[in-house]
Amino acid sequence: MVEYSENIIKVVTALLILIFGLLIASILNNIIRKLLRDIEINKIIKEQLKINIKVEEIAASVIKYLIYTGTVIIALNKLGFSTRILQIILLVFILLALVFIALAFKDWIPNLVSGFYIIKNKKLLKGDDITINDIKGKVLQVNLIETKIETNNKEIIFIPNSSITKYKVIKSKNGKGIRSNTIRRNRRK
Repeated sequence: MVEYSENIIKVVTALLILIFGLLIASILNNIIRKLLRDIEINKIIKEQLKINIKVEEIAASVIKYLIYTGTVIIALNKLGFSTRILQIILLVFILLALVFIALAFKDWIPNLVSGFYIIKNKKLLKGDDITINDIKGKVLQVNLIETKIETNNKEIIFIPNSSITKYKVIKSKNGKGIRSNTIRRNRRK
């Protein structure tokens, strides 16, 4: 009789863990979607990268399913099942996902970081005349991944932002960006 009531307690505990895990996953899913929607991450990525990815749904879903998996593992553990294999499979899955993400974005991430730096610090502005690695031209557009330049021969060149922060960039004095930066410096003196 005692063993029977212990089993009932284990089953009820496992069910409560599952219900609690589902509630937490649902709440976090909604919070993450709202936060990402408020900062308009989909709009920013669409405008800057010209890629239509629904980051809100992807990020919220990944977190939701990770919580689901963890909840199932904890519930099975409460029932007395050996969850060591499930934990190993989950760990291998997470490691494979991280390796895949790192390999897929190994060139993209440095360009993104450099793009934030260039845009935030206004290192290059639309209309600037620049020279980088013997390429002379006018900046047409600066986005998070690359900078679009039109050469004197009317050729359009896309330079990855990580190259712009890596190499020496020379701005001509007749570019708009230089004049505005010079004016700001003179006013401070």
